[in-house]
Amino acid sequence: MCALFKDREKLTPRYIPANLPHRNDEVNFLNSFFRESLTYPSKSHLKTVQIVGAVGSGKTAVARLFGDRFESEARRQNVNLKNIYINLKLHGDSKVILYRHLTRQVAPEIYSTSLSAEELLYNLIKFLKEYRRYLVLTLDEIDYFIKRTQDSDIFYDMSRLEEFIEPGETSNFLGIIFIARGREFQKLLDEAALSSLGNIVLEFKPYTYNQLIDILEERVKEAFNPGTVPLEIIEFVADITSKPPVKGDVRYALDILLYSGNLAEYEGYDRILPEHVRKVVNITYPTITEEDIYYLPEKDKIVLLSIAKLLKNDRKPYTSLKEIRQSCAILCEQLKLKQMSTEEIENSVDDLHDRNIIEIKSLSSIGITGIPVEALDQFLENLMKRLESGLIERT
Repeated sequence: MCALFKDREKLTPRYIPANLPHRNDEVNFLNSFFRESLTYPSKSHLKTVQIVGAVGSGKTAVARLFGDRFESEARRQNVNLKNIYINLKLHGDSKVILYRHLTRQVAPEIYSTSLSAEELLYNLIKFLKEYRRYLVLTLDEIDYFIKRTQDSDIFYDMSRLEEFIEPGETSNFLGIIFIARGREFQKLLDEAALSSLGNIVLEFKPYTYNQLIDILEERVKEAFNPGTVPLEIIEFVADITSKPPVKGDVRYALDILLYSGNLAEYEGYDRILPEHVRKVVNITYPTITEEDIYYLPEKDKIVLLSIAKLLKNDRKPYTSLKEIRQSCAILCEQLKLKQMSTEEIENSVDDLHDRNIIEIKSLSSIGITGIPVEALDQFLENLMKRLESGLIERT
């Protein structure tokens, strides 16, 4: 078998490259916006920025790259600053769960499960003040969090951080970056919450065909061995992903490269061919990317796999909640996982719907979003392999 890959990890959502083609201006803007906070950090008040853009437009990568660089610059200036990134699809079931996770990331020594959300935040600020530490926080998928929890108090909390301390003091939170896929969630907020978001908004437009080529060329150099991904393949993938319905989603483009490379390697080829890309496109859709699966909680993966198995075995586009419960029980037994309660299954079904992964027409008509009926069979086969792989790794 020919080795096409140098490092598959470079194609996954976990990897943040040191250079982001066509997003350097946005990284530089964040750096200039927050730079002054490092000059007199103890006197710096909280600054907030919103990053808004479609899926796969580089929002997360920009925020994380900026945060890493800002933390390094703070270290160079002898400022004890920590950059924290939190994806609310993983740690946003509620405000208290979010603040627990934040506390554990920043100051595990004061972490507690017995405190309220407000007490956790108060103790965290006290800790930062006492030890002269500072924080830049990125909250990704804030629109999902608001839709899921129907709780906008997080914005009030962030806007009144300095009320937790003495008048005239600062909270040592230097900055918060809110990331959302769109502005629709703002309709759920009142004027006070909207004001807390701040007026600085970075709008990320979808990548164009030529921009995708530049990005994919850079990533191919890092992920693949020389000569294994011809330019025509990069152009082919860019062409597919720059058009509707994908519209410039670089995450989906990277998924196509990853799966095409896996397929070519499995079939014994020394390079990716257009046919490999065509096969992959026929069994993957941008509605469920590798990133979507990576950020799914384990219970959601079990429920999604149960739905996929039901649709695959019954050869129909929809299934029922009752059948999903039965399938989850069988799957948990097969994988030797703790059985899920009815409430947990229903919560996961709701969560998958909030993530736009499944659609719920009724309790007897639950399906997977955006997959044409004629392509459903192959898609489900591929989806089950990806989900089973992730669940088996955890057992």
